[in-house]
Amino acid sequence: MQLDVIQPGAVPEPIKPCCAKAAAGEYGWRCPMHPQVTSGSPGTCSICGMPLEPIGQDPGAEAARSHDLRRLVICGGLAFVLMAVAMLGMTGHGTHGDGHGTGLAPASGVSAWLAGQAANWLQLLLATPIVFWGGWPILSGGLVGFRRGRPTMFSLIALGVLVAWVTSTVATVVPGIFPEAFRRPDGSVEVFFESSGMIVVLVLLGQLLESRARRGTTAAIRALMDLSPPTAEREPGGETIPLAMVHAGDLLRVRPGGRIPTDGIIREGSTTCDESLLTGEPMPAARTAGDRVLGGAINGSGALVIEAETAASGSLVARITRLVREAHEQRAPIEQLADRISAIFVPIVLAIALLTFLLWSALGPQPRMALGLLSAVSVLVIACPCALGLATPLAMTVAIGRGARAGILSRSAEALEKLSHAGTIVFDKTGTLTQGRPRIVAVVAMRSDGILAKIDNTADAAAAMAAEPFRTLLFRAASLEGSSEHPLARAFTAAAAAAGIDTVRADAVEAIVGRGVMGNVQTAQVLVGNQAFLESRGIAVPDTHNLSAGALTVATAVDGGSPTSTSTIHVAVDGRFAGSFGVADPPRPEAAAVIADLIRRGYSLEMLSGDTMEAAKQTAAKVGIGRATGGLSPSDKAERIKALRGEHAGSGTVIFVGDGINDAPALAAADVGIAMGSGADVALETADITLLSGGLAAVPRAIDLARATMNNVRQNMALAFVYNVLALPVAAGALYPLLGHVTSPMLAAGAMSLSSLSVIANALRLRLSHDMAK
Repeated sequence: MQLDVIQPGAVPEPIKPCCAKAAAGEYGWRCPMHPQVTSGSPGTCSICGMPLEPIGQDPGAEAARSHDLRRLVICGGLAFVLMAVAMLGMTGHGTHGDGHGTGLAPASGVSAWLAGQAANWLQLLLATPIVFWGGWPILSGGLVGFRRGRPTMFSLIALGVLVAWVTSTVATVVPGIFPEAFRRPDGSVEVFFESSGMIVVLVLLGQLLESRARRGTTAAIRALMDLSPPTAEREPGGETIPLAMVHAGDLLRVRPGGRIPTDGIIREGSTTCDESLLTGEPMPAARTAGDRVLGGAINGSGALVIEAETAASGSLVARITRLVREAHEQRAPIEQLADRISAIFVPIVLAIALLTFLLWSALGPQPRMALGLLSAVSVLVIACPCALGLATPLAMTVAIGRGARAGILSRSAEALEKLSHAGTIVFDKTGTLTQGRPRIVAVVAMRSDGILAKIDNTADAAAAMAAEPFRTLLFRAASLEGSSEHPLARAFTAAAAAAGIDTVRADAVEAIVGRGVMGNVQTAQVLVGNQAFLESRGIAVPDTHNLSAGALTVATAVDGGSPTSTSTIHVAVDGRFAGSFGVADPPRPEAAAVIADLIRRGYSLEMLSGDTMEAAKQTAAKVGIGRATGGLSPSDKAERIKALRGEHAGSGTVIFVGDGINDAPALAAADVGIAMGSGADVALETADITLLSGGLAAVPRAIDLARATMNNVRQNMALAFVYNVLALPVAAGALYPLLGHVTSPMLAAGAMSLSSLSVIANALRLRLSHDMAK
């Protein structure tokens, strides 16, 4: 079996054939402690020795779990008999395993026989299959660590088990070589077969319980991975085909209650769709012919025929799944602390175990070397770097999965960690603080005789724009803007449709980010953009034609009569100014409340916009942001973000919240870039965090998610640290003066498993937390 191990900062080697399916996103196996270690089949982690766990519904996962359970049951049965034989042997000797008397008279009959050397041989026969068959995953993982010079948790356990088994085997085969310090009062040599066997059984039991508990941490991620149905029904003919065979343009039938195979457009039927696992919206959305539906959504009561927009691998649910899985593989900076501690922890434990044996052998009561060996084995077994290693990955897994279900997609664990330290939050204006549904509320158009005509009454704007010269101006602007993804472009296409104007496809279209767009509409060369864009092409724009300031200021009443800032878009045709549009985009209804909440929390807020300074300041004042800058290109926004990072270094991270379409430089420049309300590829690829739903209110929820996650990580690390600080002295024999006996290696194995389970249980609390994304 070949494992892919991708260390931070390293360039991964080409994927081996056995790992191809896992890399392709179908299924595979991954280490829960080191998620960058993946494989196409079951095995152990090459870094820590932990058993790999299935990603999603791997076909071999259930068989592997059944095999592990069968291994545990068989070893458990053998261990039960082994313990019975050992206890009878102790009764026969009149001593416990720690060398102290039982207070019982020496037994006769079977007990007397078992007290002899025959009992040791029987224990050897029972313990050997437990250690080398049942414990082989533990031994192999531990020995790999020693061979590579990087012993792991399983190296400690393997060493403890082997020391107990080898010592007992030698005591059984050649007992005469042992010194007095190893012998009971009756002269017999102590054996520890029951300890070696029970350590293996308890570790296997702990692994089984941990694996089942960890499946809870990945429940949300598996739910996303299982959203898409395995097959689709292709029309005409109703042929059932594998989902991988669906192509763009295929007509697919979706039956009531079924899952939609891939993103598409409804061609027949109407229904409601449950998209909650994709967008976080709890209420089903009504969909009818011509509407877009998302792959993985649950169809309501209506039968549909949809036209696939893309193959299943290109659907939104597939992109989200890839994003979540990639995030799960990334390691947060705080994990570097755990790595540094773990790197020195195992050697320290080995040294403590050796020192424990030497001190007991030199200073302890008889049989001092036997007690020293037991205590050393307990030290090796009770130490648990596993809990420390699981502290961060498990919390991040729960958080990434829960966030995904709430429409908060994180590209990496590092993004969540940085978001938890947010100090400054910078907002884009259009489509972020505003609704992203702009309307044309005023028009200035140049008539053929050179006289300006204007419309500044929103009530009759649509009807007026159906007449010349506004009709031609809108026709050209809407035809050109029809190919643009900018939020303001929708205002032109919507106005043209309302005025009954049929647009055409523009040719040679070129978008200048942050400035405008240019192209050919029929025989005319058209430019649509801001004043700087036209002037950079040598086209004069009279100041009096600015619709957001000056003589033709538009005071409109949008959304219940509240004043709304207006953006000015200019148009030039064949090198000459042709007119201007006033476009209003009201603030989101929740914007003022969200901004007030963020200010109350102590964050520093700022707004950046490519719109005019006047429009930017009006929107900022409306929502409650005190600092706003307008007239910025995308590169200007990125430079401002970099400047803020320098100004606020050491006082929190700088977060940029944009629409994910034309803010790529600013999203990349920020410590954390958040793209709002977009499932577009550019948002998923550029932003550190993408908010699929929830509007602005999702921003503080994402921060709550990040803060709750990091709090949980710190709690997990504290649990692991406190456990090891307390457990190691106890295992070494610190309580012997009070209790009169040493810590049993079996008890140490149980405590080690419980420490990991406590970390898992604490991580699972994130699923129930009310202080994060809902």
